[in-house]
Amino acid sequence: MGDEPVAGMELVYTDPSTTWAEALPVGNGRLGAMVHGTAPVDRIGLNEDTFWSGPGDTAVPRVPDGLIERVRAEIRSGRYVAAGQMLRATQGADAEALQPVGELEVEFIDPLAWNGVYRRSLDLRDGMARVDRGSVRQEVFASFPHQVIAVRFETDGRGGLALDLGFATPQRRAGIRAVGQDGLALMLAAPRHVVPWPRQDGVLWDDDEQRSIRAAAAFQVVAEGEAARVAFAPDTGRRAGRCDRSTKVTVRGARVATVFLAIRTGFAGWATAPTRTAEQCLAQAVRDVERARAAGWPALRAAHTADHRALMDRVTLRLELDEPEPDLPTDQRLLRRAEGKQDEGLCVLAFTLGRYLLAASSRPGTQAATLQGIWNNQVAPPWNSQYTVNINAEMNYWPAETTALRECHEPLLRMVSELAEAGRPAARGIYGTPGWTCHHNTDLWRIAVPVGKGLGDPMWAQWPLAAAWLATHLAERWRFGRDLEFLSDTAMPVCLDAARFVLGLLVEDDDGWLVTSPSTSPENQFRTEHGLASVVEGSAVDLTLVRELLEFLVEGERELAVAGISLPDQDAATMRVVRAVLPRLAPLRIGSDGRLLEWSAEYPEADPSHRHLSHLVGLYPGRVLTADPRLRAAARRSLEVRGDKGTGWSIAWKIGLWARLGDGEAAHRLLGAYLRPVLPTAAGTAFEGGGVYRSMLCAHPPFQIDGNFGVTAAIAEMLVQSHDVHDGVPVIDLLPALPPQWPGGRVTGLRARGAVCVTELTWAQGALEAAVIEALTRTRIKVRWLGRDGAVRERDLALAPGERVTFG
Repeated sequence: MGDEPVAGMELVYTDPSTTWAEALPVGNGRLGAMVHGTAPVDRIGLNEDTFWSGPGDTAVPRVPDGLIERVRAEIRSGRYVAAGQMLRATQGADAEALQPVGELEVEFIDPLAWNGVYRRSLDLRDGMARVDRGSVRQEVFASFPHQVIAVRFETDGRGGLALDLGFATPQRRAGIRAVGQDGLALMLAAPRHVVPWPRQDGVLWDDDEQRSIRAAAAFQVVAEGEAARVAFAPDTGRRAGRCDRSTKVTVRGARVATVFLAIRTGFAGWATAPTRTAEQCLAQAVRDVERARAAGWPALRAAHTADHRALMDRVTLRLELDEPEPDLPTDQRLLRRAEGKQDEGLCVLAFTLGRYLLAASSRPGTQAATLQGIWNNQVAPPWNSQYTVNINAEMNYWPAETTALRECHEPLLRMVSELAEAGRPAARGIYGTPGWTCHHNTDLWRIAVPVGKGLGDPMWAQWPLAAAWLATHLAERWRFGRDLEFLSDTAMPVCLDAARFVLGLLVEDDDGWLVTSPSTSPENQFRTEHGLASVVEGSAVDLTLVRELLEFLVEGERELAVAGISLPDQDAATMRVVRAVLPRLAPLRIGSDGRLLEWSAEYPEADPSHRHLSHLVGLYPGRVLTADPRLRAAARRSLEVRGDKGTGWSIAWKIGLWARLGDGEAAHRLLGAYLRPVLPTAAGTAFEGGGVYRSMLCAHPPFQIDGNFGVTAAIAEMLVQSHDVHDGVPVIDLLPALPPQWPGGRVTGLRARGAVCVTELTWAQGALEAAVIEALTRTRIKVRWLGRDGAVRERDLALAPGERVTFG
């Protein structure tokens, strides 16, 4: 039923999923599906990236006059707990939630015909989930070219296929109807508001003042075979559904049955109230289905495979190992590795899976990947399956540039530009500053205020530097591609406006340095005589992000000047302030035990092993910590004290941090912690003991996809780094954190700053063997690597577009 999967690019199981997080995800950026492979009723979970609760309440709360100045005074007086309590007055509404559409349910009328044969797999190269039930074979994919989810059943059994197909949904406001003689439609209305988990305030389903998003899912079945029959019929009630279904589609006697499924919503834009009806959504979904049906399965499958492979084939990773590739299901391999048996192929699989998930959940024109990518089965999901922008949303996109998925970065970059507009009222209304800000969360409606309605803990709700962190993605887009039009038209305007906010947030400390105030270190606290506190001035993460942002602006202005492009007068005036402020920013401080201080003083930590490593952001993914040996040593000491324990995404971040320190052995040790299998009985909501589920989806727990993306980026960082700059020229380090467990291997297609592609990189016996570097545009770079004799080799290159250089 298609090409054979490529070795090292397939997840394999010999049993169905037992929990939702063990299902296999497919997606096209807009549409997502989770394939369970269960029996006698199979369930395929359905999502669409604009089906959210809402519209969100993005209003800026009325802040008492002079509140921020009074908060700053409390901080100066050492009354940190009181300062945090006062800031609760700035909290607006909660962010909204990504919603499940429902499930396509497929009942196999005669499952006994399978004779015990079962295989469930996810082909990462083809973007295809497969279930082999002996005489019945199934394929599922989400097509980006045709914008449908396609499900194919084939059998060589004597009686042909006997299937009943229907919809189920957890949504309260839903109905089902027939579409012709061979299809069904599911009509939906999203909740008006969902209170964020783990609070249990409930779900608001109706609102007289404003309409929620409407949606429709529709499928049609095409059956092949002389005895094939397709019809809709009253539901017999045999299946346990979660909504009132009056119809189902039956397939009898077919050799092949293909389901074409489409979903459309009434979302009209982040700043626009949705007005389209479910009927209008259905009309568009039916058109999608009819176009896919007219194209036919062979053309649909070929177009999808070509589109998906075009992304996946850009980068490959292979490790030359003495161990044989284990011919075992993926979940058994995870268990063997946890018992101490070697299986480095799982590291390759984790690397490839992260790239696959980004291609499946983030494409040009779609929404950015959420905390769960594009896959969610709960009306009130963990953390509302929203955007947590104090690390998690950023981590989702760390591998976008380095692993050659540039177009998959576009949804986040567009979201940042939209937040630059949505966040201006919050900057002005709360802090009295120009520019734009965003805090701990945002959502489809681009909420930018501190969330919580006065109930949010200041340690997470009151962090106002998300704009600075998100803006660094625009900087990275420029550095990896060196597109002057993007730099002048998008990156500089958005980053300058983010800078206007942080410039307005700066105050002088007692030593005359400039620091942010109020300031927090996301989701961490310290102890005081008045209790646990989080609000100070000049946290390390704030000062680092401010420096990262302002230094990029200086870099960008210089590059535009070289190209003969001048900034508008207002921007040029802001740049004069930026250059004056940079040398006055407070330096990062080192504590008495050699660690980098997280806050402005050496306060006693409430949780010394806290999962967030915000104060190390300048080591990775940033770069302001990397050039100073004292700060690097302090960052290393901080990482040692934090330890290896953590949630899934936190472990992934630690792998990247150790890679930046050039410690491949430590990075590999953390890879082992990341690949720890989290079984269904252990999958709770505790904030420790992270790893991966049997599906290799990241276990926070519960499921958060940022760890999958973070580990992919970290492995890329072990092999190629390009954050260092000498005299304005990017330095590309080859194999900077190669672990001894990977003595030989080959990676192709990784990208580096300076707009170059490391087309091929091979190593043997732990040392570079050969490398090919190709310029994507005219560029100057320095390449650095360690020779077999232990000496550092360097080579300066000035390259024309498309020029390749081979060395080693």
